[in-house]
Amino acid sequence: MMRFAGFLLLMLVPLLAAGPAVALERSCEVKYLSADHVYLSAGMAEGLSAGATVKVVRDEMEVAVLEVLFTARHSASCRVVSSSGDILPGDTVVFEAPEEVAAEPAAPVADQATARRVRQFPARQSRPVARPGSRTSGTVALQWDHSDEDADRALSSDLLSVPFRLRVDALPGGAELRARGTFRHIFRSGYSASTPTGEWRNRIRQVAVVRDDRRQAWHYAVGRITVRQAASTGPVDGASVDYPVREGLRLGAFGGFVPDWGTLDFSTDSKVAGAGLQYQRRRPDGRRLDVMLAGVGRYTAGEVSREYLALTTTWADGRRLSLLQAAEVDYNRDWRKQEGQSTLELTSLALTGRLALNRRLNLDLGYDDRQPVRTWESRALPDSLFTDAGRTGWRGGLSWRDAAGRSLRLRASLREGTAGRGRTTGWQGGVYLPGLTGARLDLNLAFRGFDGPDLSGWSPTLKVRRRLAGGAVLAVEGGLQSYNDKGDLSGRDSSWLGLSAEKDLGRKLSAWLELRRDWGEDMAGNRLFLELRRRL
Repeated sequence: MMRFAGFLLLMLVPLLAAGPAVALERSCEVKYLSADHVYLSAGMAEGLSAGATVKVVRDEMEVAVLEVLFTARHSASCRVVSSSGDILPGDTVVFEAPEEVAAEPAAPVADQATARRVRQFPARQSRPVARPGSRTSGTVALQWDHSDEDADRALSSDLLSVPFRLRVDALPGGAELRARGTFRHIFRSGYSASTPTGEWRNRIRQVAVVRDDRRQAWHYAVGRITVRQAASTGPVDGASVDYPVREGLRLGAFGGFVPDWGTLDFSTDSKVAGAGLQYQRRRPDGRRLDVMLAGVGRYTAGEVSREYLALTTTWADGRRLSLLQAAEVDYNRDWRKQEGQSTLELTSLALTGRLALNRRLNLDLGYDDRQPVRTWESRALPDSLFTDAGRTGWRGGLSWRDAAGRSLRLRASLREGTAGRGRTTGWQGGVYLPGLTGARLDLNLAFRGFDGPDLSGWSPTLKVRRRLAGGAVLAVEGGLQSYNDKGDLSGRDSSWLGLSAEKDLGRKLSAWLELRRDWGEDMAGNRLFLELRRRL
């Protein structure tokens, strides 16, 4: 009860403060995701620099906060600072460009590709409800990911993917057609007889007619949609609608079927429905407040799967202080109550704050108390899988950046173990030095490590990027990874070396190539990744 009261007190803090405004923003897209980094389709030419913070937004909801680590002319790689959901290729990324970049005149013909990829967003009031004639925008790519492993036996796989993100605007009534997803086919060799040599793994995340311009009173979405109020559910085959009840306050409802848990194929087995309120307040001085409160119910095979109340709050006091809160309270009944859970259970609480101490130094602090939640599909899994999957604790850090773009990052985390198993501490740091040897060479040195009750480990990495005269960017990256098992005192070591290249091949076409070699006890083999991306 005290924990729940503390949660309510934390929710009131941003509401007592007051709320925000829209500054001049630019946007780009998530281009590609690796195991450790998120790559963007904008770079130095669009105003990004190492150490900057950007936000991943989907359907006007903040999905994650990223920190820029490396920048090329028209691309950048980032690390995830905090997230409330999965980051997907094609997601929108918004950021504030420096005044000298944001105020520059329209790009000449040679840079029109950049002008199409990174759009300026003036005040929302100036956007028309509909424009004459439809226009198609977005991206489509062809990707080939080949890997072979030569540690124990010869295993080889090839993944062919066609990720896409499309938007056709100016449909009747001010609506848009939106689609995003990935067509994928996997080829394998060397695996056991029970593993198929080839299979399709397509994932269509959205195909919907959407109307959500802020100047329009009624908003709706029909088809395979993304529901902000039920983001943890994933895509929904159904409809949503909302309308203003007063200035800044909208009331909405949604409902439909949840696609298959693993394949995202259409299914009528699982249903979801709910309703919610959204309050937004924006002020010219940069302050903003965004509150989303929703009740969600999900039901499978005639039984309750999950019923919960979700509350998300984003508050910013201009550019100096920002707070993000996400919480979920489950209502347990039927089989969920029989599992011994309390009727009301706070299953998710995440808080992140960022404070600009001055123009160069930023401080961030966060707490994550999200608990693993069972649904109807996973209720038969052992308790240990859910207990061990929890990732809770404190995290914080400092970041510094000077006028030349040089930056220093320091991060630390502390997570309490379950069942009295002790705590896990983590740390990471990095130094970024751009513009070496005639402003064409960038260097990034990073280090991370952890120490827990069962394992400890550390991993340094070094990346060097070289910008060539023709606009191409080459990068060499390598690292070590070592960890020790405290139970049997054994250790495992691995190392890797990678080479990547990226280049715009014209106004709308870009190419990405990455080669990687791994040596060690965990992984030994080669990887080749190739992407051709077309901007529409």
